[in-house]
Amino acid sequence: MEINNSVAAWSAGLAAQRLPRWDELPDIDLYLDQVLTLLDKYLGPFLPENGGHALTASMINNYVKLRIVPAPVKKRYGRVQLAYLLVIGLLKQVLPIPDVKTLLESQFEGAQERGFAKAFDCFCTLQETAFADMARQAAQLETAAGTRPALAMEMAVRANASKTLAEKLIAPDTQM
Repeated sequence: MEINNSVAAWSAGLAAQRLPRWDELPDIDLYLDQVLTLLDKYLGPFLPENGGHALTASMINNYVKLRIVPAPVKKRYGRVQLAYLLVIGLLKQVLPIPDVKTLLESQFEGAQERGFAKAFDCFCTLQETAFADMARQAAQLETAAGTRPALAMEMAVRANASKTLAEKLIAPDTQM
């Protein structure tokens, strides 16, 4: 299976996608079904094809019960909850939920709204930069790898290395 321009085009398309910033999130509270629709819209381009929904109602309810996401007020979710759910929707693809919770606590907990907004916007920028870097790598590796399976292996190995380092950095009791 030779690689064709579809991998480079798909990667470039993904790199061109943009996550909403804090000020672009709805400033009105939403019910769960509205939140689910919005999450699918925002996260859809970043998730595997045919992967279903970004998050489900039961997942969100569990995240609230586990205190990973602040509880909704009168069954309505505001910007803060939506921002948490966007981050979770992306990070749960590569990290176990307890590690995602640790990252959220270290980055967002205790931040006033202005600081929270800045931290959320920073996350969005980091994620977009990572996708842009991946697109550049895919374009460079496409020629070197020669086949889709070889490129897939290369990217999977890089993802595994990044995941391993992230887990090492998250664990509070590990020595580096």
